[in-house]
Amino acid sequence: MGVIQDKLANALRIEDQQFARELLAEIIGTFFLLLIGNAANIQSAVATGGNSTSCHIAWGIGFMFAVYLAASVSGAHLNPAISIAQSILGNLPSWKIIPYTIAQLIGAFLGAAVAYFGHHDDLWKLDGGIRQVTGLQATAGLFTTFPSEHMSVWGSLLDQIIGTALLSGLVCLITDKRHKIPDGCVPVLAGSIMTMVAMTFGANGGFAINPARDFGPRVFCLCAGYGWEVFSANGYYFWIPIVGALIGAIIGAWIYKIFVGLHGMNETIDIQPTKGFNEMQRNSEGILIGYDNTLSRAHNDILDAAHSQILSHPQQLQKPQYATPSYQVFEQNRTQITSTDRRY
Repeated sequence: MGVIQDKLANALRIEDQQFARELLAEIIGTFFLLLIGNAANIQSAVATGGNSTSCHIAWGIGFMFAVYLAASVSGAHLNPAISIAQSILGNLPSWKIIPYTIAQLIGAFLGAAVAYFGHHDDLWKLDGGIRQVTGLQATAGLFTTFPSEHMSVWGSLLDQIIGTALLSGLVCLITDKRHKIPDGCVPVLAGSIMTMVAMTFGANGGFAINPARDFGPRVFCLCAGYGWEVFSANGYYFWIPIVGALIGAIIGAWIYKIFVGLHGMNETIDIQPTKGFNEMQRNSEGILIGYDNTLSRAHNDILDAAHSQILSHPQQLQKPQYATPSYQVFEQNRTQITSTDRRY
C-alpha cells in the first residue's frame, strides 16, 4: 500500500513547474474563499433571514484560511485587482496577470458551484426551485453581488473603489517586511481586513472588492439557470465590481507606497536566518540535507552549488552537528542524491 501511495504521490507532485504550482495555489485559495463565503450567505438567509454579521465574520475567516493555503506558493492574491496592483508596483511580472486572473476565476466558479450543490435543498426552500435574480425570492445575490435599492451607479462605483483601496493598501501594510509582522500572522490580519471592509461597506452592494469573487459566481449562476439577467439586472451592474475594484486596488497600493512605502528605505530589515542556513554558514562543505522547511527557495542555488562541490570532493565532507536520517543515507552512498533527500 505504501508503494502505491508513493507512486501516486510522485505522479501528482509538481516539483520543477513553479508557475504551475502558483496557478494551482490561486485556484484552490480562491475556491476556498468562495466556498465559505457563498455557503455562509446561503445558510444565513435560511437560518436567520439574512443576518449580515455572521456572513461578514465567515468571509473574513474564509479569507484567512484561503491566504494560508496559497501564500507560500503564489502570494495568495486571490483577486485580479490585487494582482494588477502588485504588478504595477513591480512585485509581479506583468505576463502573470492574465494566467493568475484565469486561475482565480476558475477557483471562484468552482467555489460557487460546490456551495450551490451543498446547499441545494436550502435554495429550494428559499425560491421553490425557481432561480430568480430579482424579487422577494431572489437567490442570485447569495452568490454574486447586486446594489442596494438606494444605490446609484456612481455611488456603487465609488463604493467598490473605496472598499478595494482599503483592502489593497492594508495588504501592502501587513506584507511590508519593515513592520516585522510574523508571516504566520499575515493571513489572520488579512481576514480581519476583509471583515472590516464587509462591516463598513457591505450594505451598499455586498462588498465584492474582487472581480473574480463577483464574476466567477455570476457566470456560474448563468449556468445554473438564473439566465442572462444576472448580467443585465440593475442596469448591467456587473461591470461595476470589475472596474471599481481594479481602480481601487491601484489607488490603495499607490497611496500606501507614496505615504508609507517610499519612506524609511534605508531601515534595516531584520530577517532571522533559519537553522539550516546557520549550519550551512558554519560548515559550508557539510551541507545539511533533509531538514524540512529549513531553507527558503532563495537558497536553492546555493544548495545546488554545494551539492556539486560535495560530489566532486567527497573526501572533504564533514559530518554536521545535527545529522539527519537523510544525511546518514547520503553518507553511506555519497555518489547519489535523490530528490527525496532535499526537502527544503
